[in-house]
Amino acid sequence: MESDLITFSIIVPCYNQGHFLKDCFNSILNQKFRDWEVILVNDGSIDTTQEIAESFVNRDSRVSCLFQENKGLSAARNTGMAKAKGQYLLFLDADDWVETDFFTNIQESITKNKGFELYSYGYGYWDKPQGHCYHYHNSGLNGEIYPSVLTRNIGPCHAQLIERKFANQLGGFDPSLKSCEDWDFWIRAGKMGARLKYTPIIGVGYRYVPSSMSRNPKVMYKSLSEVSKRASKVDQRLSLAGKFNIATSLNLIEERKNFFFQNLGVMIHKNQVAEALEWFENEKQKNSWVIRDADFYRMSTYLTWQYFNRLDLIEKLEKFLLPSLNQFFDSLGVKKSKSKKIIRQLLKSQLMIKNHLKYGRILGGTLNRLKLY
Repeated sequence: MESDLITFSIIVPCYNQGHFLKDCFNSILNQKFRDWEVILVNDGSIDTTQEIAESFVNRDSRVSCLFQENKGLSAARNTGMAKAKGQYLLFLDADDWVETDFFTNIQESITKNKGFELYSYGYGYWDKPQGHCYHYHNSGLNGEIYPSVLTRNIGPCHAQLIERKFANQLGGFDPSLKSCEDWDFWIRAGKMGARLKYTPIIGVGYRYVPSSMSRNPKVMYKSLSEVSKRASKVDQRLSLAGKFNIATSLNLIEERKNFFFQNLGVMIHKNQVAEALEWFENEKQKNSWVIRDADFYRMSTYLTWQYFNRLDLIEKLEKFLLPSLNQFFDSLGVKKSKSKKIIRQLLKSQLMIKNHLKYGRILGGTLNRLKLY
């Protein structure tokens, strides 16, 4: 019966991240609000995931563990969705956690603001729980997410709750996408008329690794381009009666260029300069792009160095990234004066932070006002 439903289903997909599970589970078990279930989906892990998950299953009856052969993140989330009983779903990755009193606070917001399909909140980029925070993100978005969601992701999966019955109309996450599966999911939500209510709290901790080494820029670029292309069309995975499930005109060439430069930054950050040069020339020619200086500024994102705010990380950035950027622009034949200006703009935030950290608020602030960074 409807009255027997629990409030929150937390779906935790896990593939060989058992060493993070205690932080994730303890953050949930320590909540004062108790009306929830946790569904861990072990996606074929060969580490300690199953052992640790079972220890929490034995500890609390609200925790369950499902095992499946490795099928990927999207398939694992879909498995969890199929078993969920909560009124609202939270997709929480195994290396992330919920903040103190999160469920109490978000439940109060839901009670005061009934009838929304999505409830969002802020989240922080951390190296570990109670460790170093790189950045807090608050979207502040409210109302219908269409049409803005067609060109901008409303946020990662952990940054919003979705009503379960509504989520089940969307067709699940797409296992064919190797990246950007969350944006594809939210676009479908938007096309079905989803409305979002933002609550000004920090709800979730996101474990941020300040390195691009594990990221595959070409895979991300391909997925971003595919999702963007889908966004402009009628989505056959949805009911044709969906409020906004219509074809719409998007500037796909410009969108594709935006995605490309975001991921070009990842490749250069990985010191793959020769490959980056070849990729740049091929995509520029294939898409007939006109390249402007501002396009290069898009290389500074959370995927690269945008949130570097520790002195050691910034100094490492100067030591290893600057040579790669100089090599890249030199190879393109960009004049030194011009490339220096672009690089300075790319690293402006980090260089200004460095002045503050190294020289203090007063002297550092003076140097920044004089543009001596």
